[in-house]
Amino acid sequence: MIYICIRQTTNWADEAEFWSQLPGEFKPTIQVWNQSLNIPYHLFRHRVREIARMNIAEVKSAVCVDWKDVPDGELVLPVDDDDWFAEDVGSALEKARDDRVRLYRWPSAFLEVPIDLGHRLYLLKRKLFRTPPKWICTTNNYALVKSRDSEPLFRSHIRASEWFHSHQESVKEVGAGLSVMNRTLASRTSLALMRPETCKMIRRSTLLRKYWQYRALYRRPPGRQLEWCRPYVRMMDDLMSELLPA
Repeated sequence: MIYICIRQTTNWADEAEFWSQLPGEFKPTIQVWNQSLNIPYHLFRHRVREIARMNIAEVKSAVCVDWKDVPDGELVLPVDDDDWFAEDVGSALEKARDDRVRLYRWPSAFLEVPIDLGHRLYLLKRKLFRTPPKWICTTNNYALVKSRDSEPLFRSHIRASEWFHSHQESVKEVGAGLSVMNRTLASRTSLALMRPETCKMIRRSTLLRKYWQYRALYRRPPGRQLEWCRPYVRMMDDLMSELLPA
């Protein structure tokens, strides 16, 4: 059995709980969203999470539980509450299972709009010159063996990337096309909400420009290796079609 563990999330359906947990620095940007678009931010994120839940339910030989409920020695797939896995990721990991390996990794795949000019140039550079990614492990392109020491690698893909580079004898590359990181319009990164100390309120014009870019993103078919995620891309396309400028 493979265990899927979702990192910290929010009860998006409960508006009062959402606002109570939202850092004060982020509130102006969420207010811009709610004034600019017809679906409140928390309900949009709830819909995104439900699409991800439907995806997780289709993963074979896997069960979704809290990290604390996974027995030591078992294999864990970390994931955020908006990302997706191929339904055969569990069987791919079982075939690759090796008692000497503590972390398994495969190439990342993203559904995203460039965050800003710097990110756009970074993506272009990677495409043209085949430069390695900044982080070898991203939100859901790796699996790890649960132990007393592996929780930091579960919580942070950055810590997992650092561990990957310093423990090459205990890592293994596994296949491709096994997951998608779905960076939506509502993602903290898209809205520049990653770090409170640098958080600036997004402008309505910037939000709406990104909105139209995301409308186009989900209308494009996934690549050949990601054909499995077509139903979820279609669901996101439907959701974005419901989301309209207010």
